[in-house]
Order: sequence, then C-alpha cells, then structure tokens
Amino acid sequence: MRRSGQNGGIARHRGWWVVRYREQVGVGGIVKTRLRAKRLARVDADHKTKASVRHLAAAAVESINRVPVDPLSITTLTDFVERVYLPYAKEQKRPSTHRGYRQIWGTYLADPCKDAWLRSVKTHHVQAWLEKIARMPRKRNKREYMLSKTTVAHIKNFISGVFRHAAQQGYFDGINPVTLAEIPAFAPKGKAGRAYSLEEISLMLSVLSEPAATVVATAAYTGLRLGELQGLTWADYTPPDEGNDLGLLHVRRSIWRGIVGEPKTEESKAAVPVVPQLAVKLASFSRSSAHLDQGSIFVNTVGKPMDLNALYYRRMRDAIRKAGVAWVGWHGFRRGLASNLNRLGVDDSVIQAILRHSDIAVTQALYIKPVPLEAIEAMRRFSTVLEESTRRLEGPPGLPKNAPTSATVLQ
Repeated sequence: MRRSGQNGGIARHRGWWVVRYREQVGVGGIVKTRLRAKRLARVDADHKTKASVRHLAAAAVESINRVPVDPLSITTLTDFVERVYLPYAKEQKRPSTHRGYRQIWGTYLADPCKDAWLRSVKTHHVQAWLEKIARMPRKRNKREYMLSKTTVAHIKNFISGVFRHAAQQGYFDGINPVTLAEIPAFAPKGKAGRAYSLEEISLMLSVLSEPAATVVATAAYTGLRLGELQGLTWADYTPPDEGNDLGLLHVRRSIWRGIVGEPKTEESKAAVPVVPQLAVKLASFSRSSAHLDQGSIFVNTVGKPMDLNALYYRRMRDAIRKAGVAWVGWHGFRRGLASNLNRLGVDDSVIQAILRHSDIAVTQALYIKPVPLEAIEAMRRFSTVLEESTRRLEGPPGLPKNAPTSATVLQ
C-alpha cells in the first residue's frame, strides 16, 4: 500500500506551475515507481513564484496521500484493458461480443489511449478521443469514408464499459468520464439496415433449392438470429398437432463460428410460433435429412451444424442475384418479419415478443422498417386522387379549359 507523506516538488514547465511526485503503479501486473506531475496554475501575475502556488501543490499531493491505494490498481488504460478487461470479456461475454470488443480496442482506441492513465481520464479526454476517431478518414474497397454515428456510439459504449468494470474492480473512483461525452455531431448517419419484403422472400423461395429454401423459410417466418438458426436442433421443434395448428421452435442455444453458446439475452430463450407454411417445409425437410440422429436441423455434409454464411456464398448467391433480389444479410429476414407483421397491423408489443427483444424501443427503432412497395402504392393512390381533383376543376368534357362551370356561374 502507498504510504502518505509526500510533499512533492514545484517546478515551472512550459508556462505552467506543476507539482512533481513519485507514485507506485502497476505496469503489466508488476509494481514500479513512476515520476508523475500535475499542473497547478499558469505562470501569470497572480502566480509569479513557487510560494504563490504552494497551497495548490499541498492540496494536490494531499489528495494523493489521503487514501491508501494498492499500487497494482494504478495503471494505464492500455494495461487495464489488455490485462484485465478483455480477459474478463472473454470469460463473461459471448464469443462474438468479445471479438467485437477486441476489434474496437485494436482498431480505434489502442493508439489514441496509449498514454492515458486510467485514474486520470476525464470527460474532456473521452470527448477528444471520440472526435479524433470520428474525423479520421478510412478506406474500404479503395473508397474513403467516415465512421457513422452508430459506430462511434459503439466505441463510446465500449469505453463506458471499461470504466464501469474498472470502478467495480477498484481501479477507478468517481463518476464514469464517458457519461457526459457526446457523439460528434459531424459524424454521418449510418445506413439503416434493410428488411426483406414478403414479395422478395417469396421470390427467393421460388428459386432456391434445399437446404437453402428451408433455411430461408425458417429465417423469414421466425425471425431467428443467424447464430440461433445455426444452433437449432430437432429436439427444439414441437410440430403442430390436432389441438394446435401452430408448432413451436424453442430457442435454447446459439452457434457462432463453430462455438456453441447461449442466446443473446435471457429474453431470447423463448419459444417462437411456427406457421403452417413453415411446418410443412420442416416436415418435408426432416424426411429428406440424413442426419436426424445428429440433432442439428441444418447440418453440413459431415453432420456438423451448418455455416449459413458459407451456404449463402456456395448455394444461394447466384440464384438470388439472377432473381433480382438484393442480398442484405441474414438479419434482413429478422427485420423483414418485424416489418411484415407491422404491415399487417400487428401491435408493436406483439412484434417485440415474437422477436424476443427486452426493450420495445429496439423493435420500433431498428426492426420495423417502412416497406418500399407500400410507399409506391400510396403514391399511386395519391396520383389517382390528384387526377380526379384536376378533372373536377377542369369541368365536364367538351368545355374550354377555363370555361365557367355551373358552380362558378352560381357564385
């Protein structure tokens, strides 16, 4: 534990009065002594001499000496993230979440944060990091782009999680410095995720062969996430019976890159109704399946859970392109179910339950998408009304365009 009693040394540095002191810190899990410095005040008319800032130095050093702190809890942000936080995320979070955290840290934050001491980070530091990251131009397929507000928000949430865990483990005291930081206003808006319409789904099903057709039907008619689709087993499926025309798919696991894990949230562990159209396809698919004894519904040639991204590239991409459907990923089916149910007038809370979201705001903001075909049809109806209105104003056929009608004569 650190012993109190330091007085610190006052010095001038680049137009500032600073107090220098020694502190035991943890670097890579090893206790070392580091010379630290804190700014006290600018050198000006009110602070000409060391004596004029001695009370400021005493207050700064007193706060350092006041509370004994384990040196291993005084570390750099980089050391904490790499030695403590990412290993914690690997153990406690889903594999895909841990991978996303590693990518955010390595791609966006490791360089801007490399010199930051965890206990010294303030809101203005976080704000500067976010603005620097948002301003930096990046390249994809030889084209420059800027990070969207959505991506910057993910980065901000990651930093907030780091400081929350640091506080929980005794590495940080005080208010989370990310709380008051804002997403830079100049960052562009991200593109909204697209949803497949019923027409697009029907077109896909008409051109796809098995097993792709049943996979697409299951994704489109249940709204399961990619990992949940890959994790489905025949034991999870309850077919419809005489007393119930709807079957059930129980979501119990998720598979990501071959790793079997839990579904995304506790709310995700629920049963999803199976409509008769999907029940028929599943019944037919089960009769043709050679791996029923292996458990998984969708399996590859050796009986292992199928990689559905690989299925798309090998068996689906060309057929879907020829049909004129734009592929927007597997999640487009989940958004599509929400949008198509909304199109039928289903209440948002019911859609939330079917998608197994913990918050209805997520369903409304990210999953219920306006359907372009409806917009086109609405404008067609609008055009018809405009045409009828114009016809009434022009008067009966045969009259000159500006001839007075009986209504005008009566006026």
